[in-house]
Amino acid sequence: MIFLPLKDRENPPARLLVGGALRQIERAVINLDGKEYNATYYPDTPIIELLRACSIHKLQLQPGDRPKCNYCESQLEHGLTLQVEHYRPKAKVEAGVNDNIELPGYYWLGLEWTNLLLACPKCNGKDAKGNHFPIRGVRAVAINPILRGPRGQISLDRSQTKAHAQPLSAELPILLNPEIDHPEDFLTFDLYANISGHGPNAERGNVSRDRYKLNRNLLVAERLDVWKAFKKRIEVDIAGFELGVHNDAGLQYLFKVTCRELLERKSLEKEFTLWGRYINDNIVDFINVYVAPDYQDRFNQAYDEVVAEQQLIPA
Repeated sequence: MIFLPLKDRENPPARLLVGGALRQIERAVINLDGKEYNATYYPDTPIIELLRACSIHKLQLQPGDRPKCNYCESQLEHGLTLQVEHYRPKAKVEAGVNDNIELPGYYWLGLEWTNLLLACPKCNGKDAKGNHFPIRGVRAVAINPILRGPRGQISLDRSQTKAHAQPLSAELPILLNPEIDHPEDFLTFDLYANISGHGPNAERGNVSRDRYKLNRNLLVAERLDVWKAFKKRIEVDIAGFELGVHNDAGLQYLFKVTCRELLERKSLEKEFTLWGRYINDNIVDFINVYVAPDYQDRFNQAYDEVVAEQQLIPA
């Protein structure tokens, strides 16, 4: 999970503001029921495409782009079909970590732009996040964001529905929202790609990890495969050196090629960006564990040289 800042929170897509959409919100508010929403508006193609672009820090997808789940950072092939998900559940809420209390959903937020994220079924399914939304403190009070003019004109007042603003920002949700929170402040890894909470608010990291199923077996294996591919390349290059295929200069060159690609794993467009950043931030530990002792210093030197070279390149 990485921070996703590109969504224009103040300007929802036009599809969420048409009369039919506003009438859906109004019906949900009148009936106190988030089940009033259907698949007509929030999963509309332009909305999905914008969320897909924002998932890789773009405003428009280009050929070859591979959107990511906002929670686990799996790309489409690993995460199955990405779907529009409601951060605050619209129909009902299973609130607590242990109490299993069911509450009314955030029915007035069913088409709120800042409440819509992109998630894979593995993170958003009923056995994962589903309708869970634990908070600290007092739960937000329902409001009616629909305004009716003297002649029946309908409009939307978003002043109290934005996830990043009052009163919702005072609700203190425990689950991380990648469009508001900086996940790196709450989540870290070990050398085997397992996620855990860390920092002063480690509880939010751990609850999010468990609720979004960020340590499910296949996902951990796929993250670890990212590192294993680099480890294999390093081992092959060392074997070539020991067989006399490469000399010292050749081995150093190959190490630097690998280091450049390692640094590319920090890119916002890559799958598992947070894991890629962890690998780079802790590269000495990875090398000390996974690379033969005689070559550790040599690889670490190559990595430092590549970092220095890239710092000299103008932004």
